[in-house]
Amino acid sequence: MIPPPEARRAQGDAAEERACRHLEGEGLTIVERNFRTKGGEIDIVARKGDLLVFVEVRSREDADFGTPEESVTPAKRRRIVAAARQYLSNVPPSSWREARFDVIAIEGVGNAAVLRHYPAAFDAKGKTL
Repeated sequence: MIPPPEARRAQGDAAEERACRHLEGEGLTIVERNFRTKGGEIDIVARKGDLLVFVEVRSREDADFGTPEESVTPAKRRRIVAAARQYLSNVPPSSWREARFDVIAIEGVGNAAVLRHYPAAFDAKGKTL
């Protein structure tokens, strides 16, 4: 049974919050959440020095329909890259030197949920690394 949209949004918000805590624990600073453009969205934009990190957060209660990270399809990666380009067009080029695309997958519920972080999961062409 598919949960109602409110429940899915709450689960997504909780996953993003946990991902932010994880990233902060890794020494990154969260600079933006849910950056939206006409063609896509970036869940989290984080920074560490002159490195910008665009993070896609995916969560699932179980892997009955595949793992969360498997749901980051080529089309989804292209939308994230397009949104990142839009984001970068709005910040001074001197404020960053490098950018990467990470995926954070959260599988399970509550304290039993497992977080998997994939730094540099794909490149600016949307190709998995």
